[in-house]
Amino acid sequence: MAIEPMGGYFDFSNENFSFGVITVCAVCLLILLANILRRKIPLFRRSLMPTAVIAGLLGLCIKEIILAISGFNIFHVLTLGGIVYHMLPVAYIALCLREKDAREFGPSSAHTKPVSAAKSGAVIASTYLVQGLTGIVVTALLSITFIPDLNMGTGIILPLGYGQGPMQARATGYIWDAAGYMSAWGPDSAANYGLTIAAMGFIWASIPGIILVNRIAKRRGILLNRKEYQTSGDTASYDIEKPDEIPLSESIDKFSLQVFMVGAVYLLTIGVIIGIEILFRLSGLNFLIDLIPIFWGFAFMIAALLAIGTKLVLRRLKKANIMHRTYPNSYMMSRISGAAFDLSIASALILISLTALGTLWIPVLIMATAGGLVSIWYLQYLCNTLYKGYGDEAFLGFYGTLTGTIANGMILLREIDNDFKTPTSDDLVLGCSAAIPLGFPLLLLIAQAPRPGNLWWVSILLILYLVVLLIYMLKKRAPRQAKQSFTS
Repeated sequence: MAIEPMGGYFDFSNENFSFGVITVCAVCLLILLANILRRKIPLFRRSLMPTAVIAGLLGLCIKEIILAISGFNIFHVLTLGGIVYHMLPVAYIALCLREKDAREFGPSSAHTKPVSAAKSGAVIASTYLVQGLTGIVVTALLSITFIPDLNMGTGIILPLGYGQGPMQARATGYIWDAAGYMSAWGPDSAANYGLTIAAMGFIWASIPGIILVNRIAKRRGILLNRKEYQTSGDTASYDIEKPDEIPLSESIDKFSLQVFMVGAVYLLTIGVIIGIEILFRLSGLNFLIDLIPIFWGFAFMIAALLAIGTKLVLRRLKKANIMHRTYPNSYMMSRISGAAFDLSIASALILISLTALGTLWIPVLIMATAGGLVSIWYLQYLCNTLYKGYGDEAFLGFYGTLTGTIANGMILLREIDNDFKTPTSDDLVLGCSAAIPLGFPLLLLIAQAPRPGNLWWVSILLILYLVVLLIYMLKKRAPRQAKQSFTS
């Protein structure tokens, strides 16, 4: 039977399922090509730019060139958006289901003590606030001077692109597009605005990140190892399988079980958000109804909390001898989260529309530069103040995380702490969990900032909350000996 080139399985209309499958496969191919480029081209290898970022930029260039020549988008936009949206919650669920392995993170130095998870979470949340205020200042100045059509409040999207990643920036952009806050630049302009800021965040995490690594290494006399691993993988530091875990292959494959556990928690996440939406709509309060898209945009936060809760339930069941085996495997969960992060990052970069941005490139470049410089200055001060004995390691880890993703933070950290001997890796993982409730007030204000007349009180609340977090972080605890002598 003859196959029509533009019919059947080869129908490339935007609504066709096969086009979506081809798009997913194309993203996978781009990541493989980017991995080859990173290994073979010294400039890419030394830049510490993640393979997924290289793949996304490569796909973006190919897409824009073909689009300019033929007017045809070779990628299925809805599929790319779905990858960006769904992969980040999947990645965080897999991360949160893992059990920490001492051999994976390395033994902490006896001379350094980890900072509490709450303070590390406050570092992350306060950086969101600093980035948000920086973005607001930039957009306000540009609106007053050169770009009068620019909504002053849209600068609050900076911490979403830098601190939260492409999914949150794009989801918030869609909310703003629906409300018409950036209608002067055409449809989907706010979504592209957020995605581009997130892309600039990855670039700031990579290029200035490696400059900062080299400066710190030179100051401390550390010889950086630029050689790639010669073996198939650096698995010696991981506990691939523990004695009390389920067998690798029984009635169901062990890796399949990990995937199904992640899928079950994500289904629970979607159910919780649907339940919240139903309750908010039944309330009839416009303020709560306006928050519904924000909850969908921050699905990864709810997913992370539910994954942590699932892990605690599994621990309790095993402790009570109701469950006799450990089901989550940390090594396999790490692989799932890594693949999900890579797919999400690459797809987000490919989604950017260079032509749709138009003159929005001006505020994007200025905001990205200001956000990167302010993040460096703020985190250097805070990390050197709080993380005694390992301020440089903490700075690189938090800087990479708060401009790119936690994967970027770990990449920068590994350069000067390759065995994770400092507590920085713990601080990052635990801090990201603690930052979820601490960042909730910012979530409430994001929807309100671009609305006419709201920017002044939103900015005041951001500043007040930042002051509260700074007081909490910088307040010194009373020495324990003094407290004991007082009670005696």
